[in-house]
Amino acid sequence: MESQKEARILQEPVARPPGASRSQTPNAKERQEGGPVPAAAALGAEADDDSADGLWELPVEPAKRRPECSRCSRPQKVCLCPFLPAHPLHISTHLYIIQHPAEVQLKTSISSQYVIRMQPTNRCLSTLECAAVALSILEKNNYIQETLLRPLQALCSFQLQHGAQIRLSKEHLLKNGLYPKPMPKNKRKLRKMELLMNSVKI
Repeated sequence: MESQKEARILQEPVARPPGASRSQTPNAKERQEGGPVPAAAALGAEADDDSADGLWELPVEPAKRRPECSRCSRPQKVCLCPFLPAHPLHISTHLYIIQHPAEVQLKTSISSQYVIRMQPTNRCLSTLECAAVALSILEKNNYIQETLLRPLQALCSFQLQHGAQIRLSKEHLLKNGLYPKPMPKNKRKLRKMELLMNSVKI
């Protein structure tokens, strides 16, 4: 009789306090994880969910884009249109651009005006500058060079005004001990650096 009474007591459900939910009764999973979640933590999580749900109801402000020029598609503050020729240049030369991996050097005393980009040597020019110099020589018209380089000068000026820095050539930095990177271990690249330091045409 006593054993039957004890079995009946064990099978009877445990009385819960008023207002307690079934989820507050510890189960096997909760015991394995170290016990049930405290009520305060559960309320805090619910409050966080409620506050996050409120964020979705806030109005979304569209991103404001800077006004752009309809001709060159650049921001109006740095528009290059005033520096472009009013009318197309009339030239009789057909220009074909073929880029060499070592980047095209001209036998000229002209220094690159693309000062916001590091050039390999002091004699290297950008593609636009090479085209401008070549056309001015072939057409025997220095105005072509001046006209084509005016937008490049404006571009560099805008960039320098907004935080860009003047970049000296690798040749200049190497000769003056100012090159910030360690010398390459690759023999081919190291040979290139040595030629730059000795002003040998690569």
